[in-house]
Amino acid sequence: MATDRPKRPHVIIVAAGTGDRFQKTAEQPTSTPKQYALIDDKPVLWHTIQAFNEIEVEAITVVLHPKDEHWSQFDFSGFKPPLQTCIGGNERHDSVRNGLLSIPDSDDTWVLVHDAARPCVSTAEIKALIQACQQQSKGGLLVKPCSDTIKKSRNGETVYKTINRDMLYAALTPQMFLRKDLLQALTLFEADSITDESSAIEAQGQHPIMVQGQTSNIKITTYEDLALARFILQQQGRIQ
Repeated sequence: MATDRPKRPHVIIVAAGTGDRFQKTAEQPTSTPKQYALIDDKPVLWHTIQAFNEIEVEAITVVLHPKDEHWSQFDFSGFKPPLQTCIGGNERHDSVRNGLLSIPDSDDTWVLVHDAARPCVSTAEIKALIQACQQQSKGGLLVKPCSDTIKKSRNGETVYKTINRDMLYAALTPQMFLRKDLLQALTLFEADSITDESSAIEAQGQHPIMVQGQTSNIKITTYEDLALARFILQQQGRIQ
């Protein structure tokens, strides 16, 4: 007897940031947000969308800044999943909420939320997260163990103490949750305590599962990160 397959998740790519730090570290003064910086003649955002091209997803929603002037300058056609855009808000959580509201309402709709500045996420990572969340019927996120020695400072100038890193993990994206749970969490949360989707879910008393991510899943923050991202994409065979 045939069994029902889990519904394909929706993807929300948050691309509404202005990237002030990236702009300040560029070789030449620039007003271009990092998601539109070029890697082999294509913007970072294109490579990020392309990372989901071989994943069975329902659709991809790209959340844009209200004053975005760059999206229309590039060709984002040709991807397998249907692609749509919506307008973001003042803060990340506002943008994610807008993205959630653009997706058809259903109690069993899963959503993958991903940073536009993480173009190097691998197909294997994404599939592992989807499988783990759907098998356990529980939301989760990609993480990696903290490998650096972590110092705590009270004044930003001297070390107060060293933090035990054995139980510390860095949160990556994508992060995957049921649409209804994440929308509720982003409606009820305390804004100052929310730094990602998982923390909004945690604030509701839930404990998201952690799925091992890869060190290559970097977030582009400064201009020099572009060279590293290009190298990783080459190693993955996604560019020449």
